[in-house]
Amino acid sequence: MRLARDAYVDAKQPIDLELRAAAALRSVDGNAWLSHATAASLYRLALPPRLRELDRIDVTVPSPQHAPRGEGLRGRQRSLDPAAIRVHAGLRVSSPAQAFVDGADYLGFEDLVALGDSIVKLREPLAERDELRAAVTAHAGQRGHRRLLAAAHALHPRAWSRPETVVRLALETFGVAEPWCNVPVVLGGVTMAPDIAFWRSGVLIEVEGDQHRTDRRQWLIDLDRYNVTQRLGLEQYRLTVSTPTRTAHDLAPIVERIRARHRDDVELPRIADFFDGIPEFGEVRWWEG
Repeated sequence: MRLARDAYVDAKQPIDLELRAAAALRSVDGNAWLSHATAASLYRLALPPRLRELDRIDVTVPSPQHAPRGEGLRGRQRSLDPAAIRVHAGLRVSSPAQAFVDGADYLGFEDLVALGDSIVKLREPLAERDELRAAVTAHAGQRGHRRLLAAAHALHPRAWSRPETVVRLALETFGVAEPWCNVPVVLGGVTMAPDIAFWRSGVLIEVEGDQHRTDRRQWLIDLDRYNVTQRLGLEQYRLTVSTPTRTAHDLAPIVERIRARHRDDVELPRIADFFDGIPEFGEVRWWEG
């Protein structure tokens, strides 16, 4: 089976992204590297559903070379510091910080922030703040830089998924008090870390994803958490995410409940002893820390 120019594999061999990317690189100049959505996919970064199955492989060459052409390729050319390219899974790929910068070429604001959140997430960050700042600074003067800079200022390491990022950004547009997101607390003898918690309003928001539907362990955790919240008189909402506009529409009645139930004198729950970090989104912006 032909994957790219001068690149063939056995027809019985499973074709995955890594194999397609390797074939694409072999078909072009040796100075080329994988970039944009292809790089983001190889790092398993957050991308919108429309980009989860790539129809073409993004391959970039250094200026002033001509962007490569070929079947199954999306060729690009740009000037780039060699330090922004690394070897990942045996392939030359844009660094995670550069993958964030590349996102300004093809992603809207919310999805660009989600991509960045998946790079800086607290569990397993792929780039440090200084590295990301250097990559963003090097992009100055290019198309989409203002959107890129705005997205960089909106990053937060406590968002675990694209849907959570979309909900967080939508909540910010409503101007409500800052929530606690994925902060483990002890309530009713159970340790839980709600996706989004407005404790002074007694409102929790769980952002639904495929894991909640297909993972039995996650389902049991969700069930225990729901029972505890009901017992304590908290309101829990479950939200699915599609577009930012639809998400804002679905959040509007929940925001009304957050405002109606808010009480400044409500005692905040005890944060689990193992937690290390700042509870509230917006208390200190990651980019400015």
